[in-house]
Amino acid sequence: MQPMIFEGTEIELITRDGEVWARGVQIAHALGYKNTRRAVRDLYERNADEFTDSMTSVVELPSGGGMQKTRIFSLRGAHLLAMFARTKKAKAFRRWVLDILDTIAKGGEYAKQQWEQARKTLEDRREQASEEGRGLAAWRWCKQPLERNEQYWRDRMQLQLPV
Repeated sequence: MQPMIFEGTEIELITRDGEVWARGVQIAHALGYKNTRRAVRDLYERNADEFTDSMTSVVELPSGGGMQKTRIFSLRGAHLLAMFARTKKAKAFRRWVLDILDTIAKGGEYAKQQWEQARKTLEDRREQASEEGRGLAAWRWCKQPLERNEQYWRDRMQLQLPV
């Protein structure tokens, strides 16, 4: 399965039993933790009673040193893990995971609709700014957030995952 990118961090998605999973250490890295193994262990162990078997599991996966036991999280488990994280990236990560879940549930249409709306808003504001002299000043302030939103949803287009 194609890896996903969250704010420059690659997260390998694994299909297991028809569900999408991710390695805990990659989730921790995306959340901004430096010591990823420890972060996953601590977050999970402090809150283990909140995770179900359908949210996390320890499996053997290939790594640089051969097969290793690795804690993986379903997308719902990744969202819950991020709920317990206290990093600057946690809030954006939770939104990102929910967008993936929405995209999967709606067969990719959700991300496509959001991207089309963001693209249209960006184009409309760009046209408006070029038609009005004073609109150019306002355009400088709103251009970057609109471009970021359009890029965000363009990136979500990659979420059309076969489940």
